[in-house]
Amino acid sequence: MKMEKKTTILLLFCALCGLKVLGQPVSVYPGAAKSVNVRQLLTLAERGDTAAQYRMGYCYDRGWGVAKDVRIAAQWYLAAARGGHALAQWSVADCYARGDGMERNDSLAARWYLSAARQGVSSAQYSVGLCYLYGRGVERDATEAVKWFRQAAAQEDAEAQYNLAWCLESGTGVTADAKKALFWYEESARKGVPEAMYNLAHCALEGKGMDRDVKRALFWLEEGAKRKDRRSLLMLAQLYEEGEVVKRDVRKSEKYRRRAERAASR
Repeated sequence: MKMEKKTTILLLFCALCGLKVLGQPVSVYPGAAKSVNVRQLLTLAERGDTAAQYRMGYCYDRGWGVAKDVRIAAQWYLAAARGGHALAQWSVADCYARGDGMERNDSLAARWYLSAARQGVSSAQYSVGLCYLYGRGVERDATEAVKWFRQAAAQEDAEAQYNLAWCLESGTGVTADAKKALFWYEESARKGVPEAMYNLAHCALEGKGMDRDVKRALFWLEEGAKRKDRRSLLMLAQLYEEGEVVKRDVRKSEKYRRRAERAASR
């Protein structure tokens, strides 16, 4: 399972285009980085405008219109977070979780993730799920983890969908349900998560939650292989070496093994 979640493409896209997520302004500026009016933004931020404070943090985080400085970025995120800005709460939680611009503190990270999650930020909901699943900054509670994975998954968060599927397959924090696990694996796989592709292929080969479907399994293994997923590459190598579910092909097997070795060395 993935331990950390990177900033989603959606949020970056919104930041560039001036869109909104969950009612919160995400854009730092409505055009190119060179057009940032930092002085005007700073004036608003110093007056307590939380959106401006968040944007100042984003500017320092990215080095847009100012020299990149993660410490200053973290302080602006924190100011906006204290004012209730949901995305700032998520951002400052990430700072605490990674130790970016401030001392790492899992308890404070969990607290701010939870604040943002309660405001509906899907990435924060996913992160709260991880906190509870692994006991980071909170007491370990798999049932609570599943609750937050469900909320993020319902908002189309691909990583949350994968983790929810894993919990449903393994019976972690919830009654095991292979069919529901299969559904969420496929939702995640279709969004490009390699781990979900591999697990979905494994379910298809084993007939878990569905009738055995070799064609479907091979499709998702190939999709995982395209993304340099080592487990998918090794599984393909094994299948072509054994020749039980596909025609035996030693050359293909060796090709996938070499690709798996290269993937492991990266």
